[in-house]
Amino acid sequence: MAMKYAISSSYGNDSVAMIQWAKEHGLTNVSVVFVDTGWSAKGWLDRVSRMEDWVKSLGYEAVHIRPAVQFEDLMRHKKGFPNQRHQWCSGMLKGVPFLDWIDEADPECKAIVMIGKRREESQERANTPKFIRNSEYHGGRRVWHPLYQHTESMRNELLDRAGIEVLAHRSKECSPCVNANRSDFRQLTEEDIARVENLEKEVGKTMFRTARHGGAKGIRRVIAWAYANRGKYDDRQESMFNACSSGYCGF
Repeated sequence: MAMKYAISSSYGNDSVAMIQWAKEHGLTNVSVVFVDTGWSAKGWLDRVSRMEDWVKSLGYEAVHIRPAVQFEDLMRHKKGFPNQRHQWCSGMLKGVPFLDWIDEADPECKAIVMIGKRREESQERANTPKFIRNSEYHGGRRVWHPLYQHTESMRNELLDRAGIEVLAHRSKECSPCVNANRSDFRQLTEEDIARVENLEKEVGKTMFRTARHGGAKGIRRVIAWAYANRGKYDDRQESMFNACSSGYCGF
């Protein structure tokens, strides 16, 4: 049977909830697509594997794309990192591989692409429409945001019915992401930090803009900034943390 729906999934809370929504609404001939950028957090691909087994149990196809060019390769080639204003990483690492796949799987552009965006998520997504008739980012295909008016509570109910625990964080398909916030930085392990630090040395530039992180330059300084109280980060301090609120002691 020809594919009718292609769900773009990172296997975070929203996209998993959307898969459950699709099943509850009787959608058939569904392919769920994950693009492996090579920059996921340790253990995230284990979750992806479990979710792909779940997807198959629903009668859907689980598609796992691993592009030839991965995150670190792209950063070395570009000799720099993307930022919040110029997020070219998403298009090159995820958008292009997805488009290459769907153009082959759906040459007549009849499939509908489903994305788990919700208006409640952020100001940037507050105007997310239900449909995009001809999405230039998806080869002119129709894009559907079924959960665009769903609240977090409604989303969590979908996850509960699926028997899947709500994650306390965003998807870790790219970790750290250029859009990482203080909470995201605090979840990084020493292994994560060292990986970024080594790549920064290879590229010759820092991954995160100093102006957005209190003047902190380099991933270890950015981690110190993340643990400091707002407005209290001091770049002259040698310690990794600027206060005893690091979360490592007393809990």
